Amino acid sequence: MIDEIKHALNQGGAHLGDLLWWSLSDAAIDRVSLEWHWAAAGLAPGLLPEPPTSEKAFKLAAREAALGQHDRLIRLSLENQSQIVFAVVEERKHLEGSVSYFQETRILLDRATEKVSADDSNHDIAKSVSLSYERLRTTHTSDDVRRAVVRTINSFAAVALRESGGVYWIPTVYAQQLRQLQSAVEKIGQSKMYLLPVHDSADAARTLGDAALGSIQAELEQLKAEVDGFVAAPPERPSTLARRFDAYEALRSRAQLYRDVLQVQVADLDQQLDGMTASVEQLLQQKQAA
Repeated sequence: MIDEIKHALNQGGAHLGDLLWWSLSDAAIDRVSLEWHWAAAGLAPGLLPEPPTSEKAFKLAAREAALGQHDRLIRLSLENQSQIVFAVVEERKHLEGSVSYFQETRILLDRATEKVSADDSNHDIAKSVSLSYERLRTTHTSDDVRRAVVRTINSFAAVALRESGGVYWIPTVYAQQLRQLQSAVEKIGQSKMYLLPVHDSADAARTLGDAALGSIQAELEQLKAEVDGFVAAPPERPSTLARRFDAYEALRSRAQLYRDVLQVQVADLDQQLDGMTASVEQLLQQKQAA
């Protein structure tokens, strides 16, 4: 079916880009394998998720163990520089309407040794957390992989074709990188990434142009609202302001790309971005003078 659709869409002129969607299946993967697939596909390592940590693994293991528990709670009871502690608490509901709680055990992560222990090492939830922790210390979840995919396609000047995401258009200048991403994703479990080339036609250019224009305008409005917020209440850290310059230049570059590929143009875009840049520069100068 996909091949038939590709054939039907290949009847226009120049390649405008690709429609993209994907499904992640059995996508949990250890860090070493993910890095290897990513590097083999020629993708930038900076787009990978942050490596797993003992803290993240421990907290995620506790959340996993809490699923399906009807009368037992797993609560974060202590977190400091030396340890993280979760308490396993039995919740008892009494006939007269009162509720009582009984602590069954504590599960502890020693930050220095990265070892997990429990008051009762034979407790079923303590065992479950310990086993999950050992797995998650070196493993990325499917949600980690999804975030990496979204971050990567956004670096390809993607246009979301649905408000909820899921289906994107990637301009033709990123066709090679997109296929590199497809190669990496399809080596992770049973995951699939589907690409449909779109070629130039009046309908295709108009539809994609409307979507691209809407994407640029929405981001522009978001940035303008952000600057208004900065003016009303300047952030404490100058770095928060300085990072906005990168966002403005990224939007300017993306708008130029859409203009070249689809002849899409946002009225007064450069002037609006210049105005926001000037506002942020003024705020930075005020910070430095304070």
